[in-house]
Amino acid sequence: MSKSTRPVWLVTGAAGALGAAMVKQLLESGRDCIALDRNARALDKLHDGLAGEVGCAPALLPFDLAGAGPDDYQNVAEQIGTSIGRLDVLVHNAADFVALRPLEHQPADEWFKLLQAGLTGPMLLTSALLPLLRESGQGRIVFVADRHCLERPANWGAYGVAQAGREWMSRALAAELGPRGPRVMDIDPGPFYSPLRAAAWPAIEPEGMPAAAQRAGKLIESIDQGVQ
Repeated sequence: MSKSTRPVWLVTGAAGALGAAMVKQLLESGRDCIALDRNARALDKLHDGLAGEVGCAPALLPFDLAGAGPDDYQNVAEQIGTSIGRLDVLVHNAADFVALRPLEHQPADEWFKLLQAGLTGPMLLTSALLPLLRESGQGRIVFVADRHCLERPANWGAYGVAQAGREWMSRALAAELGPRGPRVMDIDPGPFYSPLRAAAWPAIEPEGMPAAAQRAGKLIESIDQGVQ
C-alpha cells in the first residue's frame, strides 16, 4: 500500500475469525487497512483471498505482539508513517488463549505469553502509534473486549487478567488523552464462533452461534458511530 488519502485502519489479530472479517468489510467500504498478525502464512492467504474476492487487499504486517520489544514497536510506527503516511483507527483485536484452567495450574511461560499478547503488547503498540493517531484529527483507539470472562472469572487465567487490564487501560487512556484525543473505546462485540471460543468450549458448533462476519459488521458500525 502506498501513501493513502483514505482512512486507514490497523487491525491486530487480522488473520483470526473476527479480524479477517473486519479487514474484508473495511476494504469493501472503501477504507484502507493494515492487517497485523503473527501468522505470516495466514496473512498471505488473507491477502490473496481478498485480492481475488474484493479486488483489493490490505497492507500486511507480520508481527508477534508476544515476542516483540519496545524498539520493534517503534519500528512499526516508523514503517507505517513512512510507507502509508497516516493512521486513523487502531483496533486491538489480537488475543491469545490456550485452555480453561485454574490459576494454580497455568504454566509460567503461558502466563507471560498471554499477558504480553493481550496487555503489554497493546500498550506498547498504542504508545508507539499515538503520534500518527493524533495527526489524524479523528483518531480512535479501540480495545475489543470479552466481558464474559470478567463476569465469570474462574479458570480464565492470564487471558482474563489481560481482559481486565485492557478495560482499565482503556479508561486510563481516555482520561489522560481527554479532548485532545485520540478517542479511546472499549467494545464487546458479543459471542461468535472462533477457534478461541472452541478452545474454551470444544463441544460448541458453528451453527449454534453468530458468525464472526456479523459481529465484525456491528463492531465497525459501533466504532463509526462512537458507541461503546
